[in-house]
Amino acid sequence: MSKNGFPSIGRRGFLKGSLVTGALVGLGGGKALANARLAAASAGIRAQDWHSLPMNDGRTVNSVPEDLGGDFQLPRASTGAFASSHTFVSEVHWSSSPYNLVGMHWQASVPEGTSLAVEVRGSVDGNTWGEWLPVGHLLEGRGDEERLSDETFSDAVELGRAHAMQYRLTLETTDPSLSPVVRRVTATQIDSLDSPRLEDLDARGQSIPFRVGNGGSPTARLILRDGPGGWGPGYIAPDSDQYWEPHAGVYPVRFVTIHHTAWANNPENPVATMRGVWYYHAITLGWGDIGYHFLVDQYGNVYQGRDGGDSTEGGHVSRYNNYNLGICLMGQFEPGAPNVPPGGEPTAQAIDSAMRMAALECAYHGLNPLEQGVYPKPTASCRPQLTNFRISGHRDWGRGTSCIRTACPGINVYKRLPAIREAAAALIPSIKDFHLMEILNRR
Repeated sequence: MSKNGFPSIGRRGFLKGSLVTGALVGLGGGKALANARLAAASAGIRAQDWHSLPMNDGRTVNSVPEDLGGDFQLPRASTGAFASSHTFVSEVHWSSSPYNLVGMHWQASVPEGTSLAVEVRGSVDGNTWGEWLPVGHLLEGRGDEERLSDETFSDAVELGRAHAMQYRLTLETTDPSLSPVVRRVTATQIDSLDSPRLEDLDARGQSIPFRVGNGGSPTARLILRDGPGGWGPGYIAPDSDQYWEPHAGVYPVRFVTIHHTAWANNPENPVATMRGVWYYHAITLGWGDIGYHFLVDQYGNVYQGRDGGDSTEGGHVSRYNNYNLGICLMGQFEPGAPNVPPGGEPTAQAIDSAMRMAALECAYHGLNPLEQGVYPKPTASCRPQLTNFRISGHRDWGRGTSCIRTACPGINVYKRLPAIREAAAALIPSIKDFHLMEILNRR
């Protein structure tokens, strides 16, 4: 048992778990969820939910998870026609303790031809507020399963540090006979501010240099989940209700998909970001683990995400998660998005490390980054058969009748993908040493 309450298990331990089917499985209520949250709290990660009902009269009514009494919709004229757009701004919600991330999820009816946009903002004192931030891309589920919940979940938004928050809903319609209706909004406020910093990890033990192939001395680290220099809170044991079977090796990597978190750029403490993402994916969404296989910070450090060894099932491209490895850059790289530095450009270090990690995976699995391939599963609901480059962007999986609609990884990363593929292809012949893969596969 690890010191934080999650059992630390060996590689063989993963073979003992029973399969948890579906997506957005959820931990449910009661003892299972309480135990998971207590274990996370012992590792310095805490969260609380604010459930509220947005009302047509402008009120924000505190509620419970089961309550669907919100009635916010577009204003209606005497003729019965709905207005084309309308915005609701929630009341201020205060917390006695600070938090750094917020995951938004909601129950709403959004007919075809209508839309719902959700934004959040945070404040330390209630006087000075950050910009309104659009929620991250919507999450459906892990693996290749369809979402089983009626609730819509977005990826978390990083606020930095906040004691107070508001959300803003914008409804629109192109059909005056139709309107969205929002029944409940939940904000999961995640506090991982007690996380160690990068210098703390360095002080705990020798870091693992990250440099694949030729290119001189390493300029970044590979940061594992466990060990003295690890970022992680531990692991969820195979006999737990929250366990997510990794299916290691069942779906060999055939694609590498590049993402961005769509949060604030250059997080003050990337370790806190990692822990917050883990909590939201593993506990709030009920996945049992983080959905991305690797994340990359602004310094080029590569963080081990999804655990379980090589070719594990992820949760980063709905319905295209099998055979697909996810590398996520921390930050928002869509020009013009709120809270983005001028230009919204990723750092050269982040792009270089993402390229090298993609090249390592392609070399290990015998893939040519300059070639395209067909996703190796037959068509299904919202999953048409797609042909993509071996190194693709999240948005590439949203063509045709696919249900994915996203700007991820942001145009300022997406426009670099051709160069990333070229650099990865040029690097692969020099990759002779796979000791980093051996490190990631150990335990």
